[in-house]
Amino acid sequence: MSTAKKRELSPAAPNVEPAPAATTAADKPAKKPRKTAVTAKSLGLTEDEFDRIKPAPIKSSLKDIVKTLAQQVDDDWHDGYEEQAETKREWFVAIQEPLQAVLDIGVGKQKALAQCNEVLKIVSDSFYDLLACPCRCDTREELSEMDKSFDLELPWGESDYKAESGYAQDAWSYVWVALLRVHSNKDDVDQGLLLQCIKDAHDNMTEAEMMKLPGFLYDQNDEEYESGTFEQKDGKGAPSGTKLANFVKNRASEWKSLPTTKKVHRMRRAIDRRFDGTPERRTRDYHLYDDDDDSYGGGGGYRGSRDCSIM
Repeated sequence: MSTAKKRELSPAAPNVEPAPAATTAADKPAKKPRKTAVTAKSLGLTEDEFDRIKPAPIKSSLKDIVKTLAQQVDDDWHDGYEEQAETKREWFVAIQEPLQAVLDIGVGKQKALAQCNEVLKIVSDSFYDLLACPCRCDTREELSEMDKSFDLELPWGESDYKAESGYAQDAWSYVWVALLRVHSNKDDVDQGLLLQCIKDAHDNMTEAEMMKLPGFLYDQNDEEYESGTFEQKDGKGAPSGTKLANFVKNRASEWKSLPTTKKVHRMRRAIDRRFDGTPERRTRDYHLYDDDDDSYGGGGGYRGSRDCSIM
């Protein structure tokens, strides 16, 4: 067989793709850094201290109280006001331990700024969630009129802060100012975190009666203390507020531009079950008559609170 013939019968050489070029470390996409687990040890706390500022249990506990109030309003908006008042009282008592934990750990030990800030956000958020229950009696007025109080032990001097139900927002605002002060005074504070905490405090303190950033850690036993005004002065032994005031004023453009983390709670829908709702859940026999279009019946529910006078 001729050489030309052999060439025609021989198989064609396969198409072999060139081997890929070896990749270098610089070509590989950068791995996302792993989040470091936050533990009691990493924060310099004992397990018991760490448990006191865990957000989830605090949030769940306060949420359960608000859910109870919402259910009471839904079950009997008109005649259930006494039960509802008791639940509001229970809520106020329940915020004492989280606030004391922040004072003990975040202020006293100067630890866990992020976690303590989260606890204060939860307490504040729970209050506005409570207000979103359309009770027959106005919740703010009722908290004020029940005249309930508890003492928070301050980690400086031998003084206490008396938290009053009529000034609930001032209670966590006072603790927030104390927390921000001690961490502003630390040389190694994470300034990015601190600025976000200042933003959170500012947004949640807007309705406080006496506390406005940078605030005063006033002594209620001081003869110059006057309830209802923020023209106060620091109590004896309170941590210095100079550095916090500088952060609040000189870096306002930075923290004010940060995203707000404060939620807006929409008022829940309420039904006056004397007149509206399914027959088996009504609290009166008025459903034997035709629903009219007055302020209670025939509306299929409403939002908001009504006057607490007995009807």
